[in-house]
Amino acid sequence: MSDGNFNRALLPKNELSAGIRAGKAQMRTKAEQSFVETIDHFLPDLSTEQKQKMKEEFMNHLRGK
Repeated sequence: MSDGNFNRALLPKNELSAGIRAGKAQMRTKAEQSFVETIDHFLPDLSTEQKQKMKEEFMNHLRGK
């Protein structure tokens, strides 16, 4: 009987890890969309190239690079 401690060895690997990856991908997409909307709102005069560079830098930070 479980004492309430979480044991990863008892969980199915594929289903859990796939769900976690899917959740992370959704959050990255939401963060990217929010960043683009924020940049468009506060810095509307920036060129498309500058916005793209800022978005790429932000996404690199999100990925931990």
